[in-house]
Amino acid sequence: MADFNIGYDDPDLVIVETPVYVGDFDYTNVSPNEFYEKQRQVFELNAANKERPKIQIHTSTPNPHRIEEEMKKILQRGRDAIYVSTASSLTSAFTSGKTAVDIIHEEFPMNGHRAIVIDGLSMSALTSILVTAAMDQCETTDSFLSFIFNRRNDTEHFFAIDDWEAFKNSGRISKNTLLIAKMTGIKPLMRFDYNEHVERVAFCEKKNRNFRVLMEYAARRMVDTIDPMFPTCTIIHADNFAGAEMLYRAVKAVIPDDIKVDYDPQYGRMGPATGVHLGFSAVGLGFIRKKDLYPNAEMHRMTQDPTESIYGAEDYDD
Repeated sequence: MADFNIGYDDPDLVIVETPVYVGDFDYTNVSPNEFYEKQRQVFELNAANKERPKIQIHTSTPNPHRIEEEMKKILQRGRDAIYVSTASSLTSAFTSGKTAVDIIHEEFPMNGHRAIVIDGLSMSALTSILVTAAMDQCETTDSFLSFIFNRRNDTEHFFAIDDWEAFKNSGRISKNTLLIAKMTGIKPLMRFDYNEHVERVAFCEKKNRNFRVLMEYAARRMVDTIDPMFPTCTIIHADNFAGAEMLYRAVKAVIPDDIKVDYDPQYGRMGPATGVHLGFSAVGLGFIRKKDLYPNAEMHRMTQDPTESIYGAEDYDD
C-alpha cells in the first residue's frame, strides 16, 4: 500500500510509503500540509521562471528493503505477511514486493509461515479500502487472498481536480488537451477503470456551481453502483477542504440511510505519493461497487495468470 491514511487500528496493518522527492529533497514522510504547501510553491516558481529548468516533483520506486523489514516484523510475530501493492500499471511497487519476498525466502526462517505479494490493481486509496474490507471479512490468509483477487476489479474511485499542473506532470494528459482545458476552463471528473487506466467520466466548465454538479453526479453514480454488502463510501481529498465538504453534502443529499459516509476532512487526506500525480485540488469518492457490474472487468480478471499478480503463494488457488 502507498500513503492513504485509512485509520484502521491494527498492529499488523502497515503502510509502506512510496518515496516522494521535490527536486533532490526527500518529502516522503512529511505531513500533507507541508507537502501541499511546497507543491503550491513549486508550481508558482516554475510558472514564474519559464526559462530555468523546472523543479520536478516525482515519486520513486518503493524500497524493497523497507517492505522486507515490515514483512519480517509480522513473520516474527507468527503471522503470514502479505504486501498488497498499488497497481503495477502505475508504480513498480509490485516488483519491489516480489524482490522483498525473494530476499525473505533466502535469508529468513519462515517456520511454516508465508510472505506473499499481490497486485491490488488500483490507486492507493482504493487499495486501502479493499484491504480494510478484506480484514473485516476474512479470517485466514487464503480467504484474504481470495477476497483481494476476486474483488480488486470492483473498487471504484471518482475524482475531480481543479488544477491541471500535477496531472500534466504525471503524463496522464497531453499538452493539447491541457491547452484546451485551460482555454475553456473545463474541469474533469475521472475514474480509475478496470483496465487500470484513468478515464474521463464528465466535464464541467467552471469550478463553482458546475463543479458542484460533478460532485452530485459522482454521488448518484455511487448510490446506483455501491455493493450493499459493503455500504460505506469514503471521501478523500488532497488539500481541498472546500471541495471535500461540497462532495460530502452532495453525497448526504442522495444516499439512503443504509449507506455510511466515511468523511474526516483532516484524517482522510491523500498523502504525498498520490498528491504528486493529482495535485492539491483533488477530491475523490471511493467505494466497492457491485460484483460483476461490468462484465469486461470480470473478463479482464479471468484472463490474468494468478502467478503474474500474486507472488509467494505457490499453493494458493482462487
